[in-house]
Amino acid sequence: MLIAQMAASQVALDQVIWIPDRSSPHKSRSSLASFEHRREMVATSIADRPNFVLSPLLSNRSGTSLAIDTLLYLQKSQPDDRLYWIIGADAFQTLPKWPRCREIGAQCNWLVAPRPNPGDGEWEKMQVQTNAIGRRVAEQMALFDVQIQWQVLAMPAIEISSSQIRRYCTEGRSIRYLVPEAVITYIAAHQLYRSPTTANS
Repeated sequence: MLIAQMAASQVALDQVIWIPDRSSPHKSRSSLASFEHRREMVATSIADRPNFVLSPLLSNRSGTSLAIDTLLYLQKSQPDDRLYWIIGADAFQTLPKWPRCREIGAQCNWLVAPRPNPGDGEWEKMQVQTNAIGRRVAEQMALFDVQIQWQVLAMPAIEISSSQIRRYCTEGRSIRYLVPEAVITYIAAHQLYRSPTTANS
């Protein structure tokens, strides 16, 4: 949520489209809630933000979700819009390995969110490391004759990741201030991300 808010303000985005993935080839599904639960949590989180929109794209689609399919859908549904892809630095550095990355790379602008090293929240280091990732990805894509447009988002030096939030839930630790209150209520009501121990406590 924070990354989306920072991107929207820094680049003056008219709209941020949220597309929860049903089955991504880049992530293990073992620790994730079902698609329906994740979609509902997104809807709950953005309910009071009119420029944040939940896409129906993957709601009725089964199988693996590929980035190229998402991009083609957005280009077809919003042909006059300039597209930006908001992405974390960890995922961005894998772009050259994505299926059909040549088609994806040049079709949108990449807004890259830094992630601080564990125990190191210094913004300058985050900025330097993420810019280095961006240059490396640009060089790798250039080998495919693809020029990409990218920029690093200015982010506060705090450590929040989806895996961290899931781990906290599993361990029975508080996630207050890490996610919206409505999402905390939803997770508790549906006992998501709980180990047998925390679920029975």
